[in-house]
Amino acid sequence: MARASLRPRPRPHWRTELSAAQIGPMAEDLLGVALAAAAGGTGSVGRPRIDKGIDLYLRRLRTMLIVPIQVKASLVVGPDGAVTYFVPEEDLRMLANGFVAFVHIPAPHDQLYERTFLVPIEEFRKRSHIVAHHRIPCYEFRAQFAGEVDEDWASFAVDLDQLSRWIARISGWTTELPAPPAPQREAITKAETYDLGALGSLWAEAEVDRAAVGQLVIIEDRTRLDTVTVLIHDLNTHIIAGLHIRTAVITDAGTIHFDVQRPHFFVDPTLWVLVVFLGRDLRVREDFVLLVPSADIPALGFSETITLDPLTERFRRYQVTASEFGKAFTDKAFGNSRGTSRLGSRLPLRSAS
Repeated sequence: MARASLRPRPRPHWRTELSAAQIGPMAEDLLGVALAAAAGGTGSVGRPRIDKGIDLYLRRLRTMLIVPIQVKASLVVGPDGAVTYFVPEEDLRMLANGFVAFVHIPAPHDQLYERTFLVPIEEFRKRSHIVAHHRIPCYEFRAQFAGEVDEDWASFAVDLDQLSRWIARISGWTTELPAPPAPQREAITKAETYDLGALGSLWAEAEVDRAAVGQLVIIEDRTRLDTVTVLIHDLNTHIIAGLHIRTAVITDAGTIHFDVQRPHFFVDPTLWVLVVFLGRDLRVREDFVLLVPSADIPALGFSETITLDPLTERFRRYQVTASEFGKAFTDKAFGNSRGTSRLGSRLPLRSAS
């Protein structure tokens, strides 16, 4: 049966008086939808829980290949289709190996204009002049949304219908990935429900943020599509690590069932698996959690019953006191206070060419 192709509705004629506070989030949402659609199922778009200078994180699914994006938007352009942006230096201080996106949202402000500018931050800093705008040091950028684009910026102008090609040019995006394991037909007792899983995730996010307030950004995918529960971005090192969080209620026999879904799982040196234990009262057990490098999961097993008292021997090396989890994770993922990393290597963020 042939698929019907429905025509989009006519553009509405409403008049909208938007506040300045609405424009940025609307632009981020619209660009995030465009990126997710253009990725064609290969990518996800994450949003930070608290905005600390980066608006969107485009990630290739089943990898830790991540592109941070700062979005700047305009509602009105000049008669020649151009607009001058004054971007405060402060706005871009946290952006490394990412992109500055300039978009236009024409009236009635329900979708992006077809041309966007996606500029690598290194090129933006190199090519833009710094001027004083209202006594604030700003990068000055003239975006030409119609007609010819200045030679300096022409290579960074991207039409929305070419956005999938732009994504494909991101270094590493089209590298072939190992095929996910076929799902196994086995009886698994679910250790968590969606609500219980949320309890563990909320606790873990709070503990990580508490360990380094102001230095970390916690990012959640708008739609969860693979093993990554949250990303954590260290604004000092510019390393981004991932957590896959499992939450389990302890049984009357003092056991939990450890269950990681194979088809969505991948291994990366910046990805960790956290197991949070809940008592029968659904409070986090205060003595310990398990923090496991993703590379160790295949050998440990994807579906295992764990005894807690005493802890199953092969899991003992991953014990972390619950109250010290935030610091332990940030030390392992980003290096301790002296700046030395406990990872074998630090993987730099990779960006589009």
